[in-house]
Amino acid sequence: MTQISRLATLGLAKESVAGTYVAPTTGIPFQKGDFEDVFAEVKDESIRGNDTILQGVYQGTVHATWSLDFLAYPDLIGHFLAGVIGPDTVTPATATTLSASTIVGATSIQTAVALPAGTVIRIDTSTNTEYAWTDGAATGTGPYTSNVTTVLGKIGANRVGLQLAHTSSAAVTTPTTHTFKQSASPLPTYSLTLYDTTQTISCSYVRWSDLQVKIDPKGAVQLSVKATSMPSVTQSNATPTYSTFDPLLGWSWTMTNAGASSTRGLSFDATVKRAVEAIASSDGTQGPREIFAGPIEVDGTYKAIFENQVDLGLYLNYTQSPTTAMVQQPVARGGQSLALTMSKSGYIKGKRDLGSSYTQADFSLVGIYNTTDGGAVQAVLQNFQTAAY
Repeated sequence: MTQISRLATLGLAKESVAGTYVAPTTGIPFQKGDFEDVFAEVKDESIRGNDTILQGVYQGTVHATWSLDFLAYPDLIGHFLAGVIGPDTVTPATATTLSASTIVGATSIQTAVALPAGTVIRIDTSTNTEYAWTDGAATGTGPYTSNVTTVLGKIGANRVGLQLAHTSSAAVTTPTTHTFKQSASPLPTYSLTLYDTTQTISCSYVRWSDLQVKIDPKGAVQLSVKATSMPSVTQSNATPTYSTFDPLLGWSWTMTNAGASSTRGLSFDATVKRAVEAIASSDGTQGPREIFAGPIEVDGTYKAIFENQVDLGLYLNYTQSPTTAMVQQPVARGGQSLALTMSKSGYIKGKRDLGSSYTQADFSLVGIYNTTDGGAVQAVLQNFQTAAY
């Protein structure tokens, strides 16, 4: 019977031992997914006294390839940043409790531990969870008082108060900061489990080769990833757990380049890549000995309003200054964020575009090794996952 493709599920888990399958711990809500077991074709074209070229065809080595498109969910992104860029260094959240109950509309709270100024906080749990922004430094000596607003930019007399009431001792936490940089340590490997509507299969030793982040203010931030893995095997059914957070939205994008913040950006794509190879060797098996990941490279494209020479000067003068693209959820929706930074970026192409109703420019850029990033790029993810990816 014909199957509904939207019934397919895909789950992911980080492996403790490279190549040893782990049942999924995270669901991937994908928009497009291509999976294939790739067999090398071995041809016999020997001359045998007839006028046919192909005398036989045989099944050679095999590995699997993956190509996935999905929205940038802030709790999901870290698995791909760790798998392509490098290990996750965690800066723990500040965790405390309310020292006094609050009412609807409250613009300040009291906590047992001082909250950092200018940070997102999550108040309470379950259906009573809400998010706010701390406006200014905490005051007092314990309990500590922090001014809060539920709309970023609405501060001082314009603060927007809490939408819910909370009882004393309700949990209050800031986001955990996850910083991903290149390292000499081996990159993690993953297991993928796919229910294709007819059966469930899994692939181990998954290595991500490409991670593309696409930012357009008119839509959600998009991720596209590619991977190579061991060939598929039949697996028991699994029920993935999906993200409950909103994806990051393109209109929240802020761009920093040429030494300053810019409002000229129209779109930004960045791709972090590692050449990945399924190595066939003398181990007597049809599948790979291992999935190998090579060195990193980073490139991107940037489209901008062309209202001055600042962006074009990065290309014409080969000014290799930092480029940072950051996106952050609205505070009321969690305020989680992702920042991609090339602390030494080279703009290698720059072209004026006079074919639209207003003047624009297109740029190509690359990430260059630098000691600040410990490589060509670093990513900083702030979310409410406390464990390292």
